[in-house]
Amino acid sequence: MKLLQRTTLYYLLYSLFIFGIGTILFYVFIKIILWDGIDEAIYQEKVQLVANLNYEKIGEGLQPSTEVSIMPALEAEVEKDKYNTVPIYDSLTKEYTDFRQLTSYHKNGEDWYKVTIRQPLAEAESLLNSILPVEIGLFLILLGGVLLMNRFILAKIWQPFYVLLDKLKKYNLETTKIIPYESTDIIEFQELNINVEKMTERIYKDFLTQKEFNENSSHEMQTPLAIIKNKLELIIQSKNLTEQEMLHIQSIFNAVKRLTLLNKGLLLLSKIENRQFTQKENVNLGELLQSIFNLLEEQIIDKNITTEIEIKSTGPIKTNRILIEGLLNNLVSNSIKHNIQNGKITAELTENHFIITNTGIPLSFPADEMFERFRKDSSVENSVGLGLSIVKKICDFLDYKIVYIHKDGLHTLVVNF
Repeated sequence: MKLLQRTTLYYLLYSLFIFGIGTILFYVFIKIILWDGIDEAIYQEKVQLVANLNYEKIGEGLQPSTEVSIMPALEAEVEKDKYNTVPIYDSLTKEYTDFRQLTSYHKNGEDWYKVTIRQPLAEAESLLNSILPVEIGLFLILLGGVLLMNRFILAKIWQPFYVLLDKLKKYNLETTKIIPYESTDIIEFQELNINVEKMTERIYKDFLTQKEFNENSSHEMQTPLAIIKNKLELIIQSKNLTEQEMLHIQSIFNAVKRLTLLNKGLLLLSKIENRQFTQKENVNLGELLQSIFNLLEEQIIDKNITTEIEIKSTGPIKTNRILIEGLLNNLVSNSIKHNIQNGKITAELTENHFIITNTGIPLSFPADEMFERFRKDSSVENSVGLGLSIVKKICDFLDYKIVYIHKDGLHTLVVNF
């Protein structure tokens, strides 16, 4: 739920609560006032009637009007004045009508009389019944006011926030180095803009520092590794080496090779995470995939692996060549490296997906850990455990989806473009 919508919801809930409580209290308050007014009028009428009766002789069953009755009463029946609401049947309208009634007892001479005075409540009830429509109208006006305030006033107040939020969504270190401060008359938004500018400035400086470190460290490490590799190759060619020395040198040579691959893999991961691959070009995936299989043909022949490649892609796609090549290369290399002798690889490429399936031994670890760094099968030599981690990072960067399936002894990786 958006901020303005949530704010509006809170306003409406609060208004509804206040409106409901206020309407009930207002209704009860008005009813009390009206009933008190009617009771006071009835009481004054009783006082006037009693004053008149003190000078007149009261006859049995005296009833001055239809709303006033005077009846003889026993002293035992005498009680305090009592007000209540009673329904009276109207023979003309054939309906019951509410009356406010006062029952009082008056002593005239030695005799007691019961005085009953009534007053109709039709006008008061009509007034009360008109309150609810008025309250509903007021609530609708309040509701409209809240919505208008939210739509125009609050939207205008929060405009600097949404402008900054839009800039943060589009923030990219390659295109937008720093989000500049924009002046506003709201103090909190001023502080937010200032701190965002400082934060993005620090992020960009850290990005440059890390980028420079990765490039320098990669270069500085590759140079001595290349020298060591070349020297080892020269030593291997020497005729004076014993078999044991050859084994030691070969071991060192393999370690240097793994270290070189590890350095390149970590550097590539770092560049992907820093989003340094932003250039896009048209790439023919079919030709690229075929060239990768051709490049790795020696390894395929070495394991006597049967390959079936089906390319249904009709044309090039616009993407980053380095990343898509790294993606396909790592997937094909992985299917060869983790395959068995006399195994099989099938690959299918379409406009929407790339599927590669290979034979191989079951995983020695949970499948959901497959894409973690340095997660590898201990039975596979010369593996640094970064191949599928790089694949996952590339898929995330290019917004592709990758799924692993193991069925009938076959390992399948599906990449949805």
